[in-house]
Amino acid sequence: MVNQITDKPDWTRKAFDEEIVAKWRTEVLTDEGHGFSSNMFEHCMAELRNKAKAYDESGILPVLDGDVAVVKSDSIIPEGLKNELQSAIKPLENVPDRLKDWHPGSNEQVLDLVHPSLFPLLYGRSRVLPEGTVGLQDCVENCGKGEVIPEPAENDVKVLHLNASLRTRSLGEDKFWSRKFQWLPCEVALGENGDAQITSYINNLHPVHYEGLYKVIEKFIAKSIHPWSTVFKSLRITSCQRVPMEETVFSRSSTYIHESKVYEFPQGESRPKEDDETSDDVDAYERDEQWLHDTRVLVEPDAVAYDDVDRQPHVKMDFKDFSKIQVIVKIATIHLTPEKPAYAGGSWHIEGQLNEHIAATALYYLDNSNITDSHLAFRQKVDVDDDINMKTYNQSDYDGVEYVYDIEQEGPGIQNLGQVLTREGRLLVFPNVLQHQVQPFKLVDETKPGHRKILALFLIDPYQRIISTANVPPQQKDWWAELVRDETRVGDLPAELQNFIVDDVTDFPISIEEAKKIREELMEERRAFVDEVNEEYESEQFSFCEH
Repeated sequence: MVNQITDKPDWTRKAFDEEIVAKWRTEVLTDEGHGFSSNMFEHCMAELRNKAKAYDESGILPVLDGDVAVVKSDSIIPEGLKNELQSAIKPLENVPDRLKDWHPGSNEQVLDLVHPSLFPLLYGRSRVLPEGTVGLQDCVENCGKGEVIPEPAENDVKVLHLNASLRTRSLGEDKFWSRKFQWLPCEVALGENGDAQITSYINNLHPVHYEGLYKVIEKFIAKSIHPWSTVFKSLRITSCQRVPMEETVFSRSSTYIHESKVYEFPQGESRPKEDDETSDDVDAYERDEQWLHDTRVLVEPDAVAYDDVDRQPHVKMDFKDFSKIQVIVKIATIHLTPEKPAYAGGSWHIEGQLNEHIAATALYYLDNSNITDSHLAFRQKVDVDDDINMKTYNQSDYDGVEYVYDIEQEGPGIQNLGQVLTREGRLLVFPNVLQHQVQPFKLVDETKPGHRKILALFLIDPYQRIISTANVPPQQKDWWAELVRDETRVGDLPAELQNFIVDDVTDFPISIEEAKKIREELMEERRAFVDEVNEEYESEQFSFCEH
């Protein structure tokens, strides 16, 4: 309810308009039906009004915030900055068709403008400076310098327990770490006045040719700091329980109303007897049991008052404690055409592999043109051995448990948290402990093309720095070739000889053709990683105890 209402125009004012709230109450209690109570509505309205006041001050809104928040904002990015980004990426878009980089396996629907899977860190091949750092404007001059980074040994891959999203599930095996590749973040210096300055090159975005785009991306990083901080501060040791489930006891034999009981029956009523039924009828017991099952009413746990919920954060983090952060940048467009009018959506995944230590994501939806509403869905792993299995219910009578918790016997231990509308101009920030999935969308007018453009910023865990573009000189052969032609006498030679000299350098730097082959290997490894994680998510199933 909170997530849906906050997508309405002028919701911060409407939340305090009693006439509108009364209309919402009627709509919600009717639409939601069984399971959504008046107390739940009152709790949601108190939460909405509290969030409305905070949104007017900060421009950011936490939603789906039971364990950890997803943050959305339609106002934190001003229209002027949006227009700056539109203009700054045009040179990346306006290239000949032969130079367009369609993402592999996307059926030429996803156009990569900047993507970290090209020219990543290659263990056993990439060169890393043993001392000093790679500059920004002169980064290409360092191309070829440094020492080859060795492939990590098996015992160098440390066992890691993922945090809240996977609970106590250990995902530290070798298969969850890459011993071949690592996306390369850029370094970002944070100023005391809240600004951000990129101090090392964005991988696959030339810092000289696209200097203007660098300045715009810096502004987006700065705008993402507060939402990122809000996401981290929303992490809790225990869930934000709007409905206290620990008081729920499951019983199918209750004959009176009590808040701790799941079922109730009208007091004094019993099953009508059949005409030929006798007191010693062997089938009478089964008929009694069936009648109880068919006539009982589910008494569900209800919401507590808004002020009674403990919302104390677990993570006390402030970006003021960091002078630098690391960010991976991606820019992409999904193109739809009359020939390809629908996008099928994505897979459930988290960003990166464990050695990249991606802590959170910021997605900015720059431009939605002629497409239906699209959403980003979220889910998380839950512990199948927690208090749910400790609830009281009769032998094999767990349908009340399934209904209340929206789970199934032998179903996967996964909680679907909901989905957030990805409208144009919206900044969406979420922690990388939640799996997310792009939902399908299609053309509104199937006689015309449409598109969706996004800027993605992946924040590396500020407490766990990784190898970045400050350590790895550019690996792009075309960047190096341009420098060689411009700053040496090679540029005085005929074009044929220039190309011959450049092509004769085969091992390093890396050509775009080879980089695309390497990307295929990286993507295959990532697909296997995603499959393994999803298998971990789905392998643990609810198995209700026999009482």
